[in-house]
Amino acid sequence: MVFLSRLIAALAYAGAAFLFGVALGERGELGVVQRIFTFVVPLTTLVLTIFTRQGRVNVLFTGLMMLAGLFLGQAQFSRAWNECTTAGLTVRDALLRHHQQHDGYPARLEDLDLDLPCRAGLRPTILHYLSNDRGFRLWISNDRQVLSFAPAKGRGSPQSH
Repeated sequence: MVFLSRLIAALAYAGAAFLFGVALGERGELGVVQRIFTFVVPLTTLVLTIFTRQGRVNVLFTGLMMLAGLFLGQAQFSRAWNECTTAGLTVRDALLRHHQQHDGYPARLEDLDLDLPCRAGLRPTILHYLSNDRGFRLWISNDRQVLSFAPAKGRGSPQSH
């Protein structure tokens, strides 16, 4: 019975660590923090595995799951970023249509009549959106650049900042 309770606790810790890693990895805006974590998590896991008296396998498994979650989240963000470089224009066009039909921009992207693109695992979309009476701002960002999908004025492609 003790073994079973320890196994359940270890799996719960590993699952939580995995989800934390995924959530952190999906935040492409935190590039420096992610790089630090890709170094610190394995190092800490190794140190704790060596110096812990009990549960070495549990510590190792939890650390590896967090690192796996981090890599998965980074891959999901990268895929969503690549999708957004073109799909952001579709969302921009939907915002412009909404404005023409309803005489105003929606309060949230979820209010648009389309399936939002650029999903990154736990995040429904990596698109950022702000609006007011005068217009809107639609963009994606990572640790290196910001791509803006402003209303087209002679330009049909995203604008990098």
